[in-house]
Amino acid sequence: MSIFLRIWLAFAIVLLVGSYFTLSAMQNQIKPSVRQVVEEILADNANIIATLIAADVANGQVQTPEFQQKMQQILSRKLDAKIWNQQKDSISQQLYITNSKGIVLYDSQGLTVGHDYSRWNDVYLTLRGHYGVRSTRTNPNDASTSTMYVAAPILWQGQLIGVLSLAKPGISVQPYIDRAQHEMMFRALWIVLLSLIVSGGVAWWLRHGIEQVRRYALAFTPRSATESHPQDSGYTSSKPAKPLRFWIARELNDLTKTIDDMREALAGKAYVENYVHTLTHELKSPLTAIAASAELLQDDLPTADRLRFAENIHEQTERLQLLIERLLLLTRLEKQQDHLEQPLDRESVLLIEQFKQLLHERSALIQTRQLLITLDIPNNTTLNAEPFWLGQALGNLLDNAIDFTPQGGRIHISVTLATAQDPHLRIQIQNNGQAIPDYALPQVFDRYFSLPRPGSGRKSTGIGLTLVREVMALHHGYAQIENIADGVLISLYFKQN
Repeated sequence: MSIFLRIWLAFAIVLLVGSYFTLSAMQNQIKPSVRQVVEEILADNANIIATLIAADVANGQVQTPEFQQKMQQILSRKLDAKIWNQQKDSISQQLYITNSKGIVLYDSQGLTVGHDYSRWNDVYLTLRGHYGVRSTRTNPNDASTSTMYVAAPILWQGQLIGVLSLAKPGISVQPYIDRAQHEMMFRALWIVLLSLIVSGGVAWWLRHGIEQVRRYALAFTPRSATESHPQDSGYTSSKPAKPLRFWIARELNDLTKTIDDMREALAGKAYVENYVHTLTHELKSPLTAIAASAELLQDDLPTADRLRFAENIHEQTERLQLLIERLLLLTRLEKQQDHLEQPLDRESVLLIEQFKQLLHERSALIQTRQLLITLDIPNNTTLNAEPFWLGQALGNLLDNAIDFTPQGGRIHISVTLATAQDPHLRIQIQNNGQAIPDYALPQVFDRYFSLPRPGSGRKSTGIGLTLVREVMALHHGYAQIENIADGVLISLYFKQN
């Protein structure tokens, strides 16, 4: 079961159980509350009527036809009242009057005149100076037949001369109780339904936040990093451009902060392990060659052999030095790329001057190889870039082109300005020579991948083009290499703002 369903189900259970008991308690409270209101109204009415008829009771007129006719006219009066959508057409109250001994003098129903009511609670308590009330069922087994009686003393000249008791059948107020219970149930169901929907939204919001944190954490696993860059086994390449932040969710923000801290620690550890492993692997071959040559030099060898082994030691030493320098450069570059929130220190680089400087540094090698290098760069063309890293990337591309161009071959360098159709400034270096094998094209930018140089058959460090790719990523651009009719073309695309 997903965390969304668990949170929502837990909230729903608590809500439904709480709503059930609350609603049940409120439903059970409606009827007593209505009865209390009815009793309070009957008490007021009984005391008012007792005051109005006190003179009639004192003068013995209660049992006269005139009094009885007047009371019947009052109680049978027709009404036209709409109370809370409930139509009321007649008065639903009854009354009886007793003398000071509890004998019924008048009954609005005409059934109990002459009966002794002195033992009924309403009359009994009132005759003794207390508040008198009782509830009696016509059918003991049917609660709907209950009638409430509220009595009031009839006083004349300070003397208790009788009791007036007003009666209200329970069935007359039952529609109001039923309606109140129905309305309460209807509204409670709506509130519960809305609460379940809101709780579902809150549970989804929590689940969405937790899912974001989960994906954020998964983005830092070694597997996701390997999928992003198969040649790497570290963590830094999969770091998001922006940290994950939540609104009104301090705990989730603290969790992502902790994940970031863990990632930094794991990335450092993984990077060091990977760096040591690959460095050991790459250093093994030249060190083995140096050791073998040095061991052979200990023997008495002809001068030509000694010179050949000494030259081999010199070449392997230079290879080791170049490997270490480029690994250090790549490490520095990756660390800068891992902190993209720190902007690059960019400058406006004049491209024609940049290439002239790079070609001047390699002039001896170019002259030895008798290479023809042509430039097609518009005057005053500038590129907003980090000068050091741009120089490293372009230098590596030139070195690669020189290595793979045959003796007396050609290298052509061109720059194409950005246009409305293509917003990229494009730097291209084209050399004639052997094409790159099809199997190698997807791997040329992978770390430590290298093809044997024409003629010598030696391989490079396999870091140069990797460094080019990382420099382009640092500048939000990309590199592309392809075979053309008579050689190889590599293009750098810099997006212009």
